[in-house]
Amino acid sequence: MTRVPTYNSYMNMLNQTMTTKAQLDLYSFQAQSGLKSPTYSGYGMSAYSIVNTEAALGVAKNFMENNKILTTEVKTINTSLESISDAISDVKSMLTKFSGMDLEDITPDYTGGEITFGSNEDVYVGKTITVNGTQYTFTNGDDSGNNIDIGALTPGNENYGAEVMNALSEKLKVTDAANYADFEFEGNKFSYPYYTVDGESSVLEADGVTTGKPHTMNDDQYQTMKELQTTAFNAMKSLVDSLNVFANGKYLFGGGVSTQAPVDFPFSTLEEFQAYYDGLNITYPTSGSAALSSYELNGEKLGDIQLINNGGNQGTIKINNPDGSFLTQSLIASEGTTGDLTFNSDRNTINATQYGAFNTIKPGDTLVISDAGDTHNGSYVVKSVSADGKTITFEDSTPIRADDVIADGGGAKFSTSFPVGTVIDMNGFDRNVSPQVQVTGVSADGTELYVTVDPSRWPATSQDIAASSKWSLDSHSYYQGGDLITEKHVSENQSITMDVNASDGAFEQMFRALGMIAQGNLVDTRNPLEGAEVDPTETLNRVTEALDLLNDAIFSGGRNSDMKNADLYTIQAKMNSNTVVLNSIEETQTLMVNNMQTSIDSLKNVDQTEAAVKALLALNNLNASYSVLQAAMSTSLLNYLN
Repeated sequence: MTRVPTYNSYMNMLNQTMTTKAQLDLYSFQAQSGLKSPTYSGYGMSAYSIVNTEAALGVAKNFMENNKILTTEVKTINTSLESISDAISDVKSMLTKFSGMDLEDITPDYTGGEITFGSNEDVYVGKTITVNGTQYTFTNGDDSGNNIDIGALTPGNENYGAEVMNALSEKLKVTDAANYADFEFEGNKFSYPYYTVDGESSVLEADGVTTGKPHTMNDDQYQTMKELQTTAFNAMKSLVDSLNVFANGKYLFGGGVSTQAPVDFPFSTLEEFQAYYDGLNITYPTSGSAALSSYELNGEKLGDIQLINNGGNQGTIKINNPDGSFLTQSLIASEGTTGDLTFNSDRNTINATQYGAFNTIKPGDTLVISDAGDTHNGSYVVKSVSADGKTITFEDSTPIRADDVIADGGGAKFSTSFPVGTVIDMNGFDRNVSPQVQVTGVSADGTELYVTVDPSRWPATSQDIAASSKWSLDSHSYYQGGDLITEKHVSENQSITMDVNASDGAFEQMFRALGMIAQGNLVDTRNPLEGAEVDPTETLNRVTEALDLLNDAIFSGGRNSDMKNADLYTIQAKMNSNTVVLNSIEETQTLMVNNMQTSIDSLKNVDQTEAAVKALLALNNLNASYSVLQAAMSTSLLNYLN
């Protein structure tokens, strides 16, 4: 018998219909999304595991995104390092080949540098020879004054010329003892430092007496030198471009200064470079400290100064203001800052007992010590500073004068100034004043700066310069960046260090070596007979030093252990290590991300085909439920009675 539905039965049927509707919604969601539930509550006991795994997955993906940026930066740095290596290798190859030439031979010799007494006949008596401005006469029996007695010798024998030469040697040994060590006597040949034989020497007109053949640099030698210098200059520009590389919105060799190119190189042509660094009065900075020094001193700070001519290309800039100084105080020695100071003249060192006492002082610095007694007060050039900051070693040119110990430092003051070799721009001065000067030293009281100048553009007599805001003395480091060292985390437990910048020892030595070769007057072509002081070994010395610097810049083998990133090998090894870490981390994180995603998917995902079938079944059930519910709802007591 059909019964009229009660409220309770109606609600039960409605609840069952809504349950079927909920199943249809769930299966429809699963069929469309492939997920078990639209909310974490639908995952039951798996929800906690899913949430934790998804959080770990998010962290890993963040690391992977950051690592992609790091990988781009490291790859870019490696590309720059490879370019630098190629450019330096080319220069080193050319420099090695150039050094194999007779470099003294390409330095012009306008006199020959030697005299050969090639005749064994009686052709020397009565002849004169002028050496170092002193005239000597060969005589037959008179050995007084500057006469050279050769009367006892026998003309015609096979050793006569050599015996005449020996007589000259014995006379010079007495009359020119100061320069005698520079003369060479071999058989019948007299070799002397270039240009020491000057004045009238009638012996040179005698038969059989010859001089060495005067020579100058020939076209092939000149072309070889210019090619080397051009290559060195182009390598400097290539080095600048490589170190000023920009990626991911920042300069990668800037040491944390991301918006400014780290290397300032204002020269576009070799001629511009050589006009600034003429190689005679102004040479490329001779130390890392000089190349990286930045000082700005103006007339308002220094007060009145005086430009003094010391002769030749030597000058002095003197501060007349009693409060002015070229010094910057570095530290005052005391029990707490340095402890006892030990001066060692044999090792040319100062040792402190406090660790890190001299950490603010760098190799190449000009260090001025005061208030340490007359024995120790003075100016010194720093050769090196120990890793623990306790010991300073000075260059041999500035020796410690006596062994001593000063208890608790004794209040000695250590100040720094322009490093020797620093090039200073003379801004705002008269056009007759050298636009650049180069520091050779500083006085102990800091009031005098000793410099080399262009003698044609320096006051012949002392010139006073009044204090003014219009002039300044500036030195600028080629490096414009910072020294920030960053540690980049590439995973929760691993990190890489980014600490390479354009001021590192490897790059500074490269710049110095290249600048030393590219600068003007690599071969001094001036005529010494016109008063120029020409050193025939200068070219060889520059080439040798440049090769040594390049070799150290490429691979120092630990010789420069106190220098940060001392060679290209170390830097490339460091970057390659970072590349290996990043590649390894990428593989690990990719595998980890895939595993975590698989784990999450296994907990969250369903078979969409199966879900679609269930959705169809649920739809049929829902249609049936709606039909039953409708029939039940349409049944009433009136309908039942009818």
